[in-house]
Amino acid sequence: MEKEYPYASFSSRAGARIIDLLFLLAVFNLFYLVDRFGSEGGLWPPSGWADELPLPGEISAANVLRGVFFFGFPIFYYVYLHGAYGQTFGKMAFRIRVLNEDGSTMNYRRAFLRWLSYFLCDATLYFGYVWALFDKRKQGLHDKVCKTIVVQTHA
Repeated sequence: MEKEYPYASFSSRAGARIIDLLFLLAVFNLFYLVDRFGSEGGLWPPSGWADELPLPGEISAANVLRGVFFFGFPIFYYVYLHGAYGQTFGKMAFRIRVLNEDGSTMNYRRAFLRWLSYFLCDATLYFGYVWALFDKRKQGLHDKVCKTIVVQTHA
């Protein structure tokens, strides 16, 4: 017999996702502005990507660092926060948390797999997210794949 939890509603999950995306967008914009002002001030070389992508021989160390940040920060954000706290900032705002189906906390490996499984939801034209509307345990496709649930918290 499986334990019943106060599962998070679709609207609270969607709201949390929107907050997460807005947070990531704000961090990206801040990074872009600092990078732009720093390169215009001569502190480091400009990206050179204003008009077109550089040729492979023209890729600088600064551009590699920019790419690592823009691709790596979202991975760090979702995996670290889910692995450490079971919540992203958006989930904290809506007081919801991700747990394993057995009620235990998620580890970093499961958090990384859950992040990867977001792409399945995207590949199904977001049907994987909408699936949570019709599931009795409010699980999206990424939750089903990773055997996680999203529950309400009271703290």
